Amino acid sequence: MCTVLIIDDEDGFLQIIQIILKRAGFQTFVATNGHDGLAMVRDHRPDVVILDDMMPGMTGGDVCLKIKNDPLLCRTRVIMHSAGAKVHNPSYIRQIGADDVLFKPSLPSEILEKINRWF
Repeated sequence: MCTVLIIDDEDGFLQIIQIILKRAGFQTFVATNGHDGLAMVRDHRPDVVILDDMMPGMTGGDVCLKIKNDPLLCRTRVIMHSAGAKVHNPSYIRQIGADDVLFKPSLPSEILEKINRWF
């Protein structure tokens, strides 16, 4: 079973996407900030991380860099999911090592399509 960790500081989004992913057969975990999210990546070793870029404290870009620079975690697929201008910049996405990007708001079908490409 594919496991997905969603890291986002918007509770409403977390609840909705968790329901959608569970109905699609994925095991899910959630975190509401970058620090907790990074700890959960280390503890649970998810297959995919859906990561908001604009969060207080540790940004999604910081979390992505830490995941991709860790030899034990670097194969984890990271999808940046944000309305922020940075994720629209391809050089930023390459710099942080994200595997894909989704722009908010996104349809549930778009999120599932991104994950299903890999699993």
